[in-house]
Amino acid sequence: MNYKDLVIKAITYIEDHLTDERLSTKVMEAAGYSPYHFHRIFLSVTRNSVSEYIRKRRLTQAAYDLFYTNQRIIDIAILYRFESQESFARAFGKMFSISPGQFRKQRDMKDTLFRAMEKLPLDEVGLQQHLNKSISLVPAIVCLNKLHLVGMSIPGVNSDEVGKLWRSFRQRLFEIERKPDTEDIFYAVIELTGRQWEVTYIACVEVASEESVVPLGMVAKLLPVVTYAVFTHKGTLSRLSDTLQYIYETWLPQSGSVRTNFPEFVRYDHRYLGPMNEDSVLDIYIPVGSPY
Repeated sequence: MNYKDLVIKAITYIEDHLTDERLSTKVMEAAGYSPYHFHRIFLSVTRNSVSEYIRKRRLTQAAYDLFYTNQRIIDIAILYRFESQESFARAFGKMFSISPGQFRKQRDMKDTLFRAMEKLPLDEVGLQQHLNKSISLVPAIVCLNKLHLVGMSIPGVNSDEVGKLWRSFRQRLFEIERKPDTEDIFYAVIELTGRQWEVTYIACVEVASEESVVPLGMVAKLLPVVTYAVFTHKGTLSRLSDTLQYIYETWLPQSGSVRTNFPEFVRYDHRYLGPMNEDSVLDIYIPVGSPY
């Protein structure tokens, strides 16, 4: 089974068990892969973590129920595994920019329903151009020494929150005693939290040693000596998901390697010109090893 078929199978399972308890765990068990490996496969194909996908699907189905049934809002909230009507209303408002009660009164859902879950048509031409010009199809295999990093973190990989994180982090760079000659280098580390497939995103820079002072409100991260497959991505961040899709759907299954359970990260240096710049270049480090 290829990776896309695996994700389709997982999505089918989610749709058939949308109101189940512990659904994220059950999906992992049904998939038969390690949590870390499966999470990265799922994220590369759907652009959502497993838990984010489930939450959005539950909210979308809840919107259907609000619009087409007379069920009480509290009953719909409980059905889709929200702890309270208040927590449901907050999540619903964040996704659809309207409260459940206001949504129920609408007669036209086109401006709210599915906004967060609509699936864009596959841009085959654009994807092929990206693969031909904007990604190193054969990665460099490198073994890195320990990396001592300090930065700021958030849960998840929501693009708006990631942008806010970087803006806040850059304003506090003066507080960090950075490793000499690394002023132009930044890292984005993504790792599992240990709670189902929840991930933490860390915007960080390199420091001299693990004894370096960690400013208040920041975190220290030590990446051990690990072997990585290093891919170069050129272009806007909007096409980064295409690069990840190639890595996980095409290169990794054909490489004879497996992804090991260490964090992956993106390395930014002087070649990175901004998220919307077509000439931006960055490197993606995927931890890999032998399957035996």
